[in-house]
Amino acid sequence: MKAPRTARSKPAASPLPAVCAKSPTGIAGFDEITHGGLPPRRTSLLLGGPGSGKTIFALQFLVHGARHLGEPGIFVAFEESPQRIIDNVENFGWDVGELQPDRLFFLDAQPAPDLIQSGHFDLGGMLAGLATVAADMGARRIVFDAMDILLALLPDDAARRREVYRLHQWLIGHELTGLITAKLGSDAKHSANEQPAGFMQFMVDCAVILNHHVEQGVSQRNLRVQKYRGSGFNEDESPFVIGSHGFDVAITHTAARGATEITFERVSSGIERLDTMLGGGYYRGACVHVDHQVARHRALQPGAGTDPERRGCHRGRHLHRRWRGTDGHLALGEGSCAAIGR
Repeated sequence: MKAPRTARSKPAASPLPAVCAKSPTGIAGFDEITHGGLPPRRTSLLLGGPGSGKTIFALQFLVHGARHLGEPGIFVAFEESPQRIIDNVENFGWDVGELQPDRLFFLDAQPAPDLIQSGHFDLGGMLAGLATVAADMGARRIVFDAMDILLALLPDDAARRREVYRLHQWLIGHELTGLITAKLGSDAKHSANEQPAGFMQFMVDCAVILNHHVEQGVSQRNLRVQKYRGSGFNEDESPFVIGSHGFDVAITHTAARGATEITFERVSSGIERLDTMLGGGYYRGACVHVDHQVARHRALQPGAGTDPERRGCHRGRHLHRRWRGTDGHLALGEGSCAAIGR
């Protein structure tokens, strides 16, 4: 008896060569979507509605760099206190306290609740202080969380653009990998460019949008990379969850992404005449559907081959059976073989 033939597809080359090295985020799935992570020494923007996971994403990016890549980071918090943020991620097992303050520095930049604005202000003073901290600790990454809180204090759009460009130039000048987070409204999926922070999407080198909505009572989360200058990326929406270790992005693996085993081994259907017609049976690992309305011959009627199928199940093969009723609706039950797997 001849051994079953197998073929292995050639490992696929990198889909698109990276123009520059990347800054890995440590977020499962996201680094593959972006072919390595965020652009280094450039500015990225993370947009999302309430509860979409912006702060978790940003802090996970800093923790991964500080713990695994030797890249200290700074977290500038405009909306929540640093201690509250640390408490919120405690269950992820990141042990943020161990990294403070030498490898991970938190700056509480929340506006005072009783703030009374008088005259004009800019980011110059804050950036000068951050420059000193970054130089002392050798920071390579920085996050500005909830930037929209600060922008709301500025009098008009011109002032907001001026200060955002000031921040952008400061990041470039200090060769820091920057990540800015900001909020989007409930209609962000359709009109992201019209949001208060929409103009930042034209300035940054990478923009990521987080979506969180409910469909038929089920919570749905997904993200999409909107732009990435100088690099290819997956433009499709990718679902994600916030699990026990933080962000986890699901991606679709295709045959072109890696070595996929292809086998020509046949699996008997248990029906001798059908095996002859198929050249020896079903391909192992294939999904086979037999429609009751088409299979009018008795040999293909539901129930045929029952005993051999049971023997196949005893050998570790999984069978899924279904039948189509007279009303045309598909139902589960005793009927024709729908699929044979390994």
